[in-house]
Amino acid sequence: MLNTTFHYSDTIYETCTVNHHSVPLLNYPMLSRLAQLSEQHQWILYTAQCPRPHYQQLSMHRIQCHKIIHMKASRSGSEIDIVLKAIQSGNASAIVASAGIDKANQRRLQHMAKQHQCEVFFLNKTSPVFH
Repeated sequence: MLNTTFHYSDTIYETCTVNHHSVPLLNYPMLSRLAQLSEQHQWILYTAQCPRPHYQQLSMHRIQCHKIIHMKASRSGSEIDIVLKAIQSGNASAIVASAGIDKANQRRLQHMAKQHQCEVFFLNKTSPVFH
């Protein structure tokens, strides 16, 4: 069942096989938390800069996939702007953004999210792309 390891969000994770496809066991604490947050009556938003969420990976962690939105890239706003607007809208229980956002802005976004009963997670750019 174990195939390989790779780096994801500064941690090493293993892969498993789902329906004869190798699927990374991603940041388990994050996915466990997303599963809890998906029980709320709000969306889980992935920014365009993040890899597309893998349905089998999400469902394996009991995340309600019908509440996941992978946003399109904005022509006018930066990823930070998009995350800020998403937090302020109050429509998201969680936002998954890229770790391309600098650490100071990550802290600022997490603080703001907490004030709006939302959580923000950051994925690093070396993450594999999913479809």
